[in-house]
Amino acid sequence: MSGIGSLITFQGLTQGVLTTAARTIQSALDIEKAAAVSAQTPMPSGYIKNTGADLPEQQVSGLLAQWKQSRLNRSTAYLTSTLSYETTGFSPKDMMYNEAQQYLATQIARAMNVPAYYISADMNNSMTYQNIIDGRKEFVAYSLQPFICAIEDRLSMDDITPRGHVVKFAIEESFLRADTMKRLEALEKMISLGLIDVEEAKEMEQMTPNGRETEDETYIQ
Repeated sequence: MSGIGSLITFQGLTQGVLTTAARTIQSALDIEKAAAVSAQTPMPSGYIKNTGADLPEQQVSGLLAQWKQSRLNRSTAYLTSTLSYETTGFSPKDMMYNEAQQYLATQIARAMNVPAYYISADMNNSMTYQNIIDGRKEFVAYSLQPFICAIEDRLSMDDITPRGHVVKFAIEESFLRADTMKRLEALEKMISLGLIDVEEAKEMEQMTPNGRETEDETYIQ
């Protein structure tokens, strides 16, 4: 199959982050470009100002060479009363590039409904303690679930999947999978309550020879 009929579309409820956050994304690109240009542009860290008589070019070159060599030997400098040293260099922090990048990263995370710490944005990173699984559950519930439902529902339609079959993301078996001890405790509780038997517990842990035996579900990992 080829052409338009071979395409699968997923309808969204919004215009998409490239539209709703276009200005924020463009600002982030501009800041990144400005920081790169600043890093690539040679700029003196400072200059020696002479308030007395102008020196010949040869003496100026000798003075600068001696200044450079002296800085390799010691950090403390001495200048006569007619000379003074003025700094001109600015670090990315002084030029607010770092702060602007972190701010825009946080804004992009907010536009995409993703916790800022997932993209290493440092601003507003104060949060209460939670374990990894709880954090992932919140991420799935508040950020990923609308997309998961849209993809699952569309791919489960009869024009894609045989009637009676459904498509599901296997997030419980991968991204939200608890540690081994907690899973065993849950299985033990379910067995004691008569909800499942040992063979079903093995199947849930994919310990059966044939793996998952459910025929009407297709899992995406």
